[in-house]
Amino acid sequence: MKSVYVAFQFDTEDFVTPETDDVLLELTDILDQFGVKGSFCIVAEKVRALKKRGRIDVLESLKGHDVAYQSNLHSVHPVISEYLKDKGWKEGVEEVKKRESSGLELLKKVFGVNPSAFIQPGGSWAPETPYALKEMGVPVYVDGIFQDSPIWFCGSLCFRAAMGFPEDSSFADLNMLKSRFDEIYNSKINGGLITIVMHPCKFVTEKFWDAVNFSHGKNPPTEKLVPAPLRAKEKIKESLQVFQTFLSFILEHPNVKVVTFREVARLFRDPEERKLTLDQIFTLAEEASNKNDWQIIDDTSISPAETLRLFVDVIADYLQRGIEPKSTPIRFTLGPTSKPSETRISENINLSDILEITRSAKKFMDTYGRMPSTITRDKMKLGPGALLEATAKTILYYSEHGSLPERIRVHGLPDIPAVAQRWDLTKRINNQWRWVIFPAGFESKRIEELTLLQSWTMRPAVLVDN
Repeated sequence: MKSVYVAFQFDTEDFVTPETDDVLLELTDILDQFGVKGSFCIVAEKVRALKKRGRIDVLESLKGHDVAYQSNLHSVHPVISEYLKDKGWKEGVEEVKKRESSGLELLKKVFGVNPSAFIQPGGSWAPETPYALKEMGVPVYVDGIFQDSPIWFCGSLCFRAAMGFPEDSSFADLNMLKSRFDEIYNSKINGGLITIVMHPCKFVTEKFWDAVNFSHGKNPPTEKLVPAPLRAKEKIKESLQVFQTFLSFILEHPNVKVVTFREVARLFRDPEERKLTLDQIFTLAEEASNKNDWQIIDDTSISPAETLRLFVDVIADYLQRGIEPKSTPIRFTLGPTSKPSETRISENINLSDILEITRSAKKFMDTYGRMPSTITRDKMKLGPGALLEATAKTILYYSEHGSLPERIRVHGLPDIPAVAQRWDLTKRINNQWRWVIFPAGFESKRIEELTLLQSWTMRPAVLVDN
């Protein structure tokens, strides 16, 4: 069995209830006893509260562990999904940067490091967030619509916890927790990541601080915030002992290595340059000619958006000039940022149209770094799915005949990649709106649409260590 990496995620968020401060010292002490590091995912307002309460001891204890960022204000309205509800892509990205920059800078100043990851607060999902935070220097996004195995989305490494540790656990729960961990551990026979999430505040409180104050759209002023009700001290002590015992149990597994989110980014890092040989591009074209999906070619993962851009580069820069490249770099490319027009194409597209369409697509992607939603040529309109199919079939023909085709037949691949259906992304997105903090009936069709469009950027993250 290969190495199984275990990350402990501590969502450090309750800035209202002072009694939740000390448990951070107890948790870091437990981790220190075992010589392992946790990833403490800290809300900036929690840092402000700790400073105001003079809890320098808590801040110093956290410096010994990995520091991640869980937004500026977490559940204070408007939360991320609320302020991005109706925004387009570009203005949404800028809005995230504007609202999150002060919290991010505070964490950098207090802890002396760039936060390793951004952790989504509750169900506050929007696709602009991972992209904006990556541009702000935070390369990892945790939680949201993702799975426990990391993938790339909008250029950010994204995953969610494989299991949660119930913070009100008693020793009666220990066997269940052990069984659940073993089930996940045994599924990682080829290695992988197990993230275990918990909320330090919930060791101490009966309810979440934000459910008490901000549920269903409520937004009281600071002076009217109410601390969460507290658990009995003996129950808090028992739950911490259960966590300590559970941690010891995990470390007994021979292939377990405890890592932080900072180390996860290194374990799943891309090579300095991803590129494919011409033969690999031919293989990719065969796959992409009949399916809009991510691919892994000889341990190199490539998103549908990157695939399209690679094909366009190969045709426009090389094949139309009678040149065969030895290899071609894969360039990160965003998906479309607006809904494609309805595709209108002839059953057969001739070579001159193929080349003009390819040149138009290349110019657009080189200028904007994203896919066009539609390419128009005379009376034809090609959505991104049809564009992917046309370029793939052009390269596939070249691989078989050594020349570009006089014409190709295009049926029109779907404009949304296969992962959207395979993962049921629409359901995952709408499940986010069940977070108790949202006003009743909250939803965002714009966020849903942009998420599906950016599924063009999805691709598996390859564990380089194994």
